[in-house]
Amino acid sequence: MRVAYICADPGVPVFGTKGSSVHVQEIVRAWRRAGAEVTVYCTRAGTDRPADLSGLPVVEIRPHSAAGAGREYAIREAAAALAQAVIRDGCDVLYERYSLFSPALAMAAGALRVPAVLEVNAPLIEEQQQYRELHDAGLAERMLHANAAAASVVACVSEPVVRWVEGRVPGARTLLAPNGVNTERITPRLPVRDHSGCLTVAFVGTLKPWHGVGYLLDAVARANIRKAAPTWRAKIIGDGPCRQELERTAAQLGVDAEFTGAVAPDSVPGLLHGCDAAAAPYPAAEPGRDDYFSPLKVYEYLAAGLPVVASGVGQIPSILQHERTGLLVKPADPGAIAAALGRLGADAALRGRLGTQARAAAVGLYSWDGVLATIRLALTSEWSVA
Repeated sequence: MRVAYICADPGVPVFGTKGSSVHVQEIVRAWRRAGAEVTVYCTRAGTDRPADLSGLPVVEIRPHSAAGAGREYAIREAAAALAQAVIRDGCDVLYERYSLFSPALAMAAGALRVPAVLEVNAPLIEEQQQYRELHDAGLAERMLHANAAAASVVACVSEPVVRWVEGRVPGARTLLAPNGVNTERITPRLPVRDHSGCLTVAFVGTLKPWHGVGYLLDAVARANIRKAAPTWRAKIIGDGPCRQELERTAAQLGVDAEFTGAVAPDSVPGLLHGCDAAAAPYPAAEPGRDDYFSPLKVYEYLAAGLPVVASGVGQIPSILQHERTGLLVKPADPGAIAAALGRLGADAALRGRLGTQARAAAVGLYSWDGVLATIRLALTSEWSVA
């Protein structure tokens, strides 16, 4: 089986350090483990290629440099050129990661008449309008409609994303396919002896406002004010536009915080192994808006065998079992996070039990092979009916 994987978003380097880059690589790995020959067609290959993907064929067509609306049209042209490359090379299955301005899936599916998957990870139109700039919303709407209508299956990472696609493209053949984790790449940490000094809580992700890292730093400071042993420090794994502000916050609060900067995905397991807990301190959902994310970080924490402290928002309560694989807390509440850290710090047995059960959940429920199997089953069903 020949699979053409298309990633036309220049903000998602195939071989990069972002969570989105990890997602691309893991789906490619899952296809290859299923016996497929995969070729990646992208607008940005990136430079952090893992050793196990060294032989992966990659076709890169970069958009020409432009600003404003011109950049959006340049991405569309590059994506169309990727589609032509797919048509030239041929394939048995198309798989595209949804991006705002790409017509690639609709073009290639129409020409090749093969099964096609559109993977949707976020309501990108609203994201672009709120956090960046969207100059030609009509173009973005047309590309979404064309690709979702042409897809045999539209694989969505969460129920809110399913609703978003169905609201914009009635009749789209949607499928709920939450994210997963590579439990061979993310291995469990070795048992950690009970600490009498200081414990470490990890955060993994891009440092942007909607990840709530400031709440975590505030919580660590509150937990340590109690002067109870052990105290806590923070390890912030990742980089982003909020880094300098967060470093200043940590200094002002007197929190011992290590900021690693951007790291290659292969380095994440080792960094997690040196930690005692991990956090996903998301803020509360904005009024009238669903939390659509299916956060890779939570799956990776589970796979590393770490007890997880996470906000009970969006899809997290469906991933994390309170008091079994972690502790769910009220969003945007540093006091609640501090209380959870206090419990974990005071009870080594609790940390061990939650961590062991977290790893078991990752292995049994959340593998990428399982995610792809769900998509392939739906794809086979839809294509055979068609």
